[in-house]
Amino acid sequence: MEARWYVIQVISWTEENVKQSLFQRRESFSLQDYILDVFVPTHDVVSVRAWWAKVKRRKNIFPWYILIQMVVTNESWYIVRNTPNVTWFLGAWNVPVPVSWEELEKLKWTLAKNSETFLTKFNVWDIASIVKWPFEWNQWVITEINDKKWTLKLNINLLWRDTPLELDYGQVKVK
Repeated sequence: MEARWYVIQVISWTEENVKQSLFQRRESFSLQDYILDVFVPTHDVVSVRAWWAKVKRRKNIFPWYILIQMVVTNESWYIVRNTPNVTWFLGAWNVPVPVSWEELEKLKWTLAKNSETFLTKFNVWDIASIVKWPFEWNQWVITEINDKKWTLKLNINLLWRDTPLELDYGQVKVK
């Protein structure tokens, strides 16, 4: 039989634990030829905290779901179904339905596109204030955001002229 990808529904926030459990159960029951791979679709999310602190964490694209590549037999299906925190296979009541090739390619494309997402609290045209002296006494408009360099531009009034000023994320706070 051919190995196909299937979607398993799991209890919330247990995706990684279920993945580890499935690998352990595969070894325990000698199902290496039947349960081939387990995949939790995640991508990196980077958020910026005060003073340039960049925090990177993994975020699930499909919470409560993981993918498993397996050959469905009565034994392998039973082992996966009865793994702790697995609620059910997605798609059918008594026979698992495999993921189509198109859906799998779309998922891979989504993961590649969202390989690293930036979560910032800044938007263009927001009113912001500068945290550092000498411009901390006023509010300015954000005119440009550069996620690659972690900077943004503000138009400040310097000597009665609008002057662009490029600052790091940590030097600015949004009102």
